[in-house]
Amino acid sequence: MMIRFLTSPVTPHTVGRKPLRLRFLVMPFCLALLGSYLTYHALQGDRGYFAWGALSEQRAEKDKELLALQLANAELLARINLLSGLTPDPDYLDERVREVLGFSAAGETVILIPKAD
Repeated sequence: MMIRFLTSPVTPHTVGRKPLRLRFLVMPFCLALLGSYLTYHALQGDRGYFAWGALSEQRAEKDKELLALQLANAELLARINLLSGLTPDPDYLDERVREVLGFSAAGETVILIPKAD
């Protein structure tokens, strides 16, 4: 006669079955849990699939802002080039002197218009 040590009682339904080995289920369960975690964050995370649209919109806005700044920079560089060099542009220099320093030529009539603040 053979002695069997079982954790559960022997019934007609359990005769001939191997006992359930939980250690074979632990690794697949952990891998499934890890896969679920990574899939969730790949879809819902800060840089996930669904956040990609918002990031694309932000990038488009920043690209427009960059283009506006580049145009303003080009305009300022053009104005700098008019005043720099060996011979500055006399018309632009005259315009700046009149605007900044308030000078006027002899015989000109100056009409002061108050600024609306």
